Amino acid sequence: MKKTAIALLLFFPLAMMAQKEIKPSTSKAEKALKAGKFDEAKSIIDVTVASQEFMVDKKGNPSKNAAKAWYLKGLIYAGIDTTKEAKFKSLEAEPYKIAVEAFNKSKEIGKGEISYFSDDSGFPILNSQLDNKLAQTYLNVSLKSFQEEKDYKKAYANMEKVLYFIPNDTTMLMNAGVFFAPQAQEYDKAIEYLNSYLAKGGKNTDAGIQLYSIYSINKKDYEKSLAVAQDLSAKFPTNKNFADFEMDAYIKLDRMKEAKALMLKKVQADPSDALSRYFLGNMSIKTNELDEAKKWFTEAIKIDANHYDSYASLADMSYKEVRAIREQRNEIGTAKDADVKKRQELFMKIEAKLKESVPYWEKCESLKPDEESVLYGLLSVYGDLANYDEATYNPKLDRLKKKMKSLKLEVD
Repeated sequence: MKKTAIALLLFFPLAMMAQKEIKPSTSKAEKALKAGKFDEAKSIIDVTVASQEFMVDKKGNPSKNAAKAWYLKGLIYAGIDTTKEAKFKSLEAEPYKIAVEAFNKSKEIGKGEISYFSDDSGFPILNSQLDNKLAQTYLNVSLKSFQEEKDYKKAYANMEKVLYFIPNDTTMLMNAGVFFAPQAQEYDKAIEYLNSYLAKGGKNTDAGIQLYSIYSINKKDYEKSLAVAQDLSAKFPTNKNFADFEMDAYIKLDRMKEAKALMLKKVQADPSDALSRYFLGNMSIKTNELDEAKKWFTEAIKIDANHYDSYASLADMSYKEVRAIREQRNEIGTAKDADVKKRQELFMKIEAKLKESVPYWEKCESLKPDEESVLYGLLSVYGDLANYDEATYNPKLDRLKKKMKSLKLEVD
């Protein structure tokens, strides 16, 4: 027991003597950082920035080395954040957060300083060079997460770190706004990055397109999407897609007159564009200009003889007119001769409208033989016309019913 006690007494003083006291020193912290000894560098810099004597001068102001000390702390903790060595990564739970706080303090104190670090030969390395190096390191991590891992949240988080170090880099602002933030569903941040990119003179149209998409689809802010579309149209007047964006925004805002005006320009610019004429027909329906709508659907068919949607629109419009006349006729009584005469006139007018409607429905059936809505529409038209001409339309009705039954559709 006595030997053991003596041994312990001898051991502890020696162990205590072996533990050297860490003193504040930016040069030693810098040396350890250059050697990649993040644990040693961290221990030294933590003591350094915690030292009132080292960091504050006699007047109570930051010392001449304070800004450098904070900057080195930022570099060391950023190194811990980006190192691949597990033994160093475990030194701190949130190294990046501490690094940013340190860099911010350094910038606050050392306004205008351009270098706090030197290479092995003692030549100063600009802070901006180190910023670019750190940005590239985080960019590599971000790209790997985005492209290989498909972890868009992680990719976005690292892209934010990239932009901390190079906040005015328009390429990174555009990439963050167009790809990284939207994929991470960070739409407000995407808007912020894209607006910053455009404010700094960015000219890539992808930025405006993504900004329009976010406002229109994700934010449902159609006034802002319209403003973006108008800006794109003004800057790139030959790009037809941007006029379409503007038109889409007008439609969503229920400003059909402006939408129609843009669509009319598109129609006039291309005499072979059936689709635009079809859209113009739909817009005319919304503005209750039904004759004009028919005109544009007919124009679309002249260009494309198999334009199903235009035939379907004309079929629907004509049958709605039949229903409107029938409702008008049903409101008229039979007590007066004049009323009976008017009812007969409307009865014949219904027949004329039904015959006008038939070719549209039949063309729709030829283009889409099994389309349920077409078959039921045609069934109604044939049924109504059979009241006028059984010999012609009953056979058509029988054929149609047989076909519909084969398709498992309900038919009386």
